[in-house]
Amino acid sequence: MLLNVGDEGEPVVVIDDASGAPDALVELAADRTTFAPAASVASGYPGLLAPAPVAYLDAMVRFVLPLIAAHFGTGPVMPARARGNFSLVTTPPGDLTPEQRLPHVDTADRLQFATVHFLSPNTTDGTGFFRHHATGFGTIDGIRLPAYLAALDREVLALPPVGYCVGSDALFEQVGAVEARFDRLVLYRAALLHSGLIARIPPAAADPRQGRLTGNLFLQCRSGA
Repeated sequence: MLLNVGDEGEPVVVIDDASGAPDALVELAADRTTFAPAASVASGYPGLLAPAPVAYLDAMVRFVLPLIAAHFGTGPVMPARARGNFSLVTTPPGDLTPEQRLPHVDTADRLQFATVHFLSPNTTDGTGFFRHHATGFGTIDGIRLPAYLAALDREVLALPPVGYCVGSDALFEQVGAVEARFDRLVLYRAALLHSGLIARIPPAAADPRQGRLTGNLFLQCRSGA
């Protein structure tokens, strides 16, 4: 399924039954990886991260490259750099930093792409996509970044109430959303404003078999022409 979100019509690709073996990935995350607080690796993610296996990342890269070429106006692309992890949302709403309460971009590079691979059968908490009211931006590239950051600096006193971003507010308009579904993969440009739509933190949030487990790929591309 292809979505075109916001005024910019930015593509978001949604693939169900992406791996065909989600239970095996859950067991791998539970039994053969070591999770650590995201802050320990200088990440702003609100929870725990573990390195994803190379075989999983390689398979994801091969899977998404033709989707990028087909839907993002890039033409054929080749991988320049890829990294990824398993992720668990564990931070209570009251403990979030201001940055964790807002939509964000992973990078201001329009040739970097991100995937969220939903690996929990226990939640529908998905991913939302946003437009910044003050600037009108839905994507943030190198040209837009200074104006966007300057606007956020002015808006810091108008931050929403403590808690996860779950929809439109005074600073951002939600322009699209994808509900989490077991083995669903979402592919989007990493410069697209986005946020996890976290309605609740389960009691066993740190358990890969019970929490909001996702696989995440960050793929830097270059032209394949």
